[in-house]
Amino acid sequence: MLRFKKFFVVILAFFIVILMLFVCNNLSYSAYAEVNNHILIKNSEVVDNEKQSSRLFTSLSISLNGGDGKVWTTVKNDFTLFPSTVLVIVQLYSSYTYCESYTEMTLVSENSTTDLNMGETIIAESSTGGEQKYWMGRMRYKIDGKSWEERTVGVLKYSAAGDYIGIL
Repeated sequence: MLRFKKFFVVILAFFIVILMLFVCNNLSYSAYAEVNNHILIKNSEVVDNEKQSSRLFTSLSISLNGGDGKVWTTVKNDFTLFPSTVLVIVQLYSSYTYCESYTEMTLVSENSTTDLNMGETIIAESSTGGEQKYWMGRMRYKIDGKSWEERTVGVLKYSAAGDYIGIL
């Protein structure tokens, strides 16, 4: 009887794991935003079983910050389950007037890496030039050869000193 109970527990655990993988495979994107001198957007992806990759989950975050006469946007690889290649381009845009899209703003800084490992960050930074402006951060990323994706953060207003003023 004890042997049957152990077998039953193992089978039950196996089905729970299969159920969790099924649920995770149906997730495509989850996001949240928080405004406290920066905005944080998390992207969670699950690779298709048909892809030839060992990556199961990658979480990237992007934030926009300022201070000491500068503004910068930072992308961090918060977590990657199993090895993967995370190609990231981080861009910083500014404008004297409020703009809805980065396409209406001026690209002031850009940085890239061919593989952003878990726990690492990449930054694009620019001086305010002693002027109050609107700023937006943008990341473009490609994980394990999949299609390019992008996320933006902002549009936030920063003073000439690089201090956060507000969203509009």
